[in-house]
Amino acid sequence: MKFETSDKGSSYSVKPHIQKGYYPAKLLKVDEFKERSGAPKVGKYGQQLIFEFAIYEKGMDGEPVKPMMFKPEEDKLETYPVKLSKFVYHKYKNTDRNENWINGEFRTAITPNSAMTKLLKALGWTFSGDGVDMNDFIGNWVELNIDDYMHGEGDDAYKASTIQNVNPYEGPAVGEIEDVKPSNPPKSVEKTLKHSDTEEVASEPADVNPEVEKRLESIENLKKLFTDGAVSEDGMKQGITQLEAEIEGLK
Repeated sequence: MKFETSDKGSSYSVKPHIQKGYYPAKLLKVDEFKERSGAPKVGKYGQQLIFEFAIYEKGMDGEPVKPMMFKPEEDKLETYPVKLSKFVYHKYKNTDRNENWINGEFRTAITPNSAMTKLLKALGWTFSGDGVDMNDFIGNWVELNIDDYMHGEGDDAYKASTIQNVNPYEGPAVGEIEDVKPSNPPKSVEKTLKHSDTEEVASEPADVNPEVEKRLESIENLKKLFTDGAVSEDGMKQGITQLEAEIEGLK
């Protein structure tokens, strides 16, 4: 009997998956999220930076002991260090009360209570109005809260790992330890953009489950509270980012 075949391959590389939990991690590099042309990519709320971390196995006291490894293909011997990226807005679109983007203008997202500032503080930064150089934090240690998400669609779907939260590293002093090299720039950085904090969520998805529907309603409520002046723009954006992460986890 003959059956239909297809020579279509997966359009993305296999992303690492480890048991969800808390892990020590080292910042390898910080890149701008860009278009293929090299211009900064403008996302739903503005422009983003990509923080790449190497994940380490931890010892009895929570200290990093060696790089966490994974096998992209079960039937092969090759293993690779687990490296995960966090996409964070560093510039917000400047909008009016009706959420209209004003003449392509941006404003900094590095404000006292923003998601970017929380991440930088976890890396050891003390907030300052004098600006911040991201390269100052390369090699710094943090603790990452790693969660699961489903990557891809249909027969290509599989479970992968994503960074849920970035916390300060509070374990013992880190001694001599094996280094992990940062990744080379991907041919198309858009293919790496699969984490929940940058996924856009359709306002009217089909066959949505009740828990997703509740969070979509909460997003609309946040937008209304911002329009009414009850919450700040930063508060609205941070709340929406968290709700979108929860929606992605429920899919």
